[in-house]
Amino acid sequence: MCNDNKQYIIQTDSLDGGTAYPVQDGVPVVSPPRIWYYLTVKEGYYYFVNSLSHYFVKNTIINNQFTAVDSVLLPGFKYPDNCVFYTPDSILIVNSNIPPGIKKYARINVHTMKAVVDDVPIPGPQPPFNYLSVGLVKIRPPYCWFGYTYHYQNEVNGYGSSDTVYLAQTSYPGMQLQQITKDARSTYPGNVNTAQQNTFDDEKGNFYFLSCPGIVRGANPTQPTAIYRIKAGEQTPDSSYFFNISASAVHNHAYGLWYIGNNEAILRSERKDLFATFEEHYKVPHIEYYVINLQTQAVQKLNLPLDRGSSRTCVLAEGEKVYISVNDGKGGNDIWIYNTHTKAVTKGLHLAGPVDYIVRLEKLN
Repeated sequence: MCNDNKQYIIQTDSLDGGTAYPVQDGVPVVSPPRIWYYLTVKEGYYYFVNSLSHYFVKNTIINNQFTAVDSVLLPGFKYPDNCVFYTPDSILIVNSNIPPGIKKYARINVHTMKAVVDDVPIPGPQPPFNYLSVGLVKIRPPYCWFGYTYHYQNEVNGYGSSDTVYLAQTSYPGMQLQQITKDARSTYPGNVNTAQQNTFDDEKGNFYFLSCPGIVRGANPTQPTAIYRIKAGEQTPDSSYFFNISASAVHNHAYGLWYIGNNEAILRSERKDLFATFEEHYKVPHIEYYVINLQTQAVQKLNLPLDRGSSRTCVLAEGEKVYISVNDGKGGNDIWIYNTHTKAVTKGLHLAGPVDYIVRLEKLN
């Protein structure tokens, strides 16, 4: 995304060095504009819900143009809360809703572009809450989990969230509600995962997710940011595991979590002493990156410039190399490389020109 708010896609075979010119050599995203927040990328295709037409659209780059190649109508769908590919050719999307509407999900075969739409089987909001967010979807047959929380938004109290992490277990593929687990130690499990990742499986099949009570997500900042775990083969969160990020050396709220292998993950955390307003949160450089150990709960800050942007898809792990995009607000729009073996941090590809944010870093195949 450039200073004039126009967006460009640029593809490259290497992130290890050199300079790229997104405006000069990239492909402009003309129709629709500004889709980065609700985009998902898979095997060379870019998928999104058109908020005006309510079509789920499959795009690719043809003759240096961002081109729609297929679509399917999802009635009532406007913005996705969450998207997950549960097979190589099938995606599940949970729709955002207008209060106090019922959440709906769509299961779409991206090859045939056929869709099935149904209700998400979780209770709707009750006063004082007037809507809810589904922050994570995890499919592990024969079960599916929806992580969610409730929010209020009004002229008197503004915006905020309940003080509870909710996790609904359903059957799969039937999607019949089986049980709801509640945990009041934090709130807002997961996040809008098309904007920034907060869940993953490790090598053993254990599923981890981040809660996001911070001011720009759950807006219940008195609760801690934390990491939860559902062990492989289990159906409920591991009650013995609660990685309190806010009480660790990070000592702040965090909004992004990416697995890099061998029980380690990259955490994207705010610096609350460097911003004062919601607008400053996404404009002012104040974001730090940490390597965290999920077993020992050790924390190590990476030697990177302060980053900008509340939500970005900005970490990509490839073997021993972890690529991290950073926008320092001073023209330093770069891909940095963290080596998990040597622990060294080096600078890789530089994006030149009037770049404001590197909003997505995606593997195409």
